[in-house]
Amino acid sequence: MQSKTATTTAIPEEEEKIADAKPFSEIPGPKLYPIIGNLLTLIKNNGYHQKRPHLLYSSYRQKYGPIFRDKIVNMKLLFVTTPEDFATVFKAEGKYPDRGPTMPWIVYREQRKKAKGVLIGKGEEWRKSRSVMDKKLLKMKDVSAYSGRMNEVISDLISHIKRKQIEDNLNGELSNLQNAIYKWSFETINSVLFSKRLGAFNDPPTPIAEKFYKSVCSVLNITGNLVLMPPFYKYFKTKQWKEYCSYWDTLFEIGGKLIDEERNRLLSSGLDLSKKLESNHRTEDMEFLPYVLSRGELSDEEITGNVIELMGGGVDTSANTIMWVLYILGKNPDIQEKLYQEVSSVLKNGQFPDSQSVQKMPYLKGVIKESERLYPVLIATSRILAQDVVLSGYHVPAETRVYMMMHLAARDESIFDEATKIKPERWIRSSSSQRKRNPFSFIPFGFGPRMCIGRRIAELEMEILIARLISEFRIDCRNEKEVGVTFRLVASPDQDIRIAFQQRN
Repeated sequence: MQSKTATTTAIPEEEEKIADAKPFSEIPGPKLYPIIGNLLTLIKNNGYHQKRPHLLYSSYRQKYGPIFRDKIVNMKLLFVTTPEDFATVFKAEGKYPDRGPTMPWIVYREQRKKAKGVLIGKGEEWRKSRSVMDKKLLKMKDVSAYSGRMNEVISDLISHIKRKQIEDNLNGELSNLQNAIYKWSFETINSVLFSKRLGAFNDPPTPIAEKFYKSVCSVLNITGNLVLMPPFYKYFKTKQWKEYCSYWDTLFEIGGKLIDEERNRLLSSGLDLSKKLESNHRTEDMEFLPYVLSRGELSDEEITGNVIELMGGGVDTSANTIMWVLYILGKNPDIQEKLYQEVSSVLKNGQFPDSQSVQKMPYLKGVIKESERLYPVLIATSRILAQDVVLSGYHVPAETRVYMMMHLAARDESIFDEATKIKPERWIRSSSSQRKRNPFSFIPFGFGPRMCIGRRIAELEMEILIARLISEFRIDCRNEKEVGVTFRLVASPDQDIRIAFQQRN
């Protein structure tokens, strides 16, 4: 197994640039203290910048320019903020792209001797998992087949909204909208991964759904507290770390049980899982988990590790994007009305949207993209360089972990016209701004072989959900103050987004 990024010499066109480049040591950055580096900046004022790193790095961008360095204890960090540098980094990511470790996830797996999957695996381990998972998660034909199931979950969400409106009695507002949207995301991704509904919207929720849901939310919350800090938990088993591991244990226990149930169902149906079916045309019609089991290339531990990672990666990201979309629609009645007119022109007589109908809704896609641009759930994506490159005029050596600050690029007036203004039409292909923009200026799902494996699922589930909600309700945002961003594992609203749903009919 390859445990670190394979490095090569610089690509030929870079060699001449490197000779003329400024040395790495001259890259600017904040003053660092011995041993702890810039740790105090993160943790002072009750961890203000630990919760809002985008504000800290925005100030560094203004002070130091498009490239800057930082260090937290022994973690060396390099940040770039231009699409041109993003493109160079992706070009130098090598055969086995490496984002660098998400340490809390890695340490848990290593301590419990669990397999790593497509999100945190490296080298051949990552490649093997990715080659199996890709086939059913990134092909639009396979993803399109989940439209019906996605609509079933949305129907349950809409029923939940209507029931909660009566219970909460807040003139159409839900007291805990975030919980409802998280349950939608949780139930949707699991209906895809496990080929069944788990029952998060049952009243009351099924015991397995309730336990699974609580555990994944707890893992995501605690990861957000740990991920920007040095991995002291690797050596000191605090109460928080023990709780964190117990939630992971529950995810693996329930995930393993659901996989075993599906395996037994397939065996009882007469399918011989001891024979690989990779070349058999029957695999084309299989759902995700039966397909993975039938391939026979991953052990049960590897399958469980991958499925749990996919679920964890899918819940937080889609749910928070939807919260921001609702915030945008609720604060911009003109955008909401334009979107309603588009959706109504495509969907007739109560028709539900699917993968084909949303392709006729460019404004819908533009609204979601504006949310992903201005409120990206991932403020940066990273790569460990496989070779030496030049970034913003500086020689950056192989093995450097580089953070591409998508949040800063998205608000750069030199990249986006009226960068802080919400303009869904900027994403419609006929617009002049769409034609002239650098393609690396907007990469919400990453790029290349390590692009987000759940991209197609996420895009479709969000498009269908917003089309359904805008058809059913008028959306009113009741937040009086502007909602800002706080960092957990992903960038989230820093206060409850207060949405009132008013029935259209």
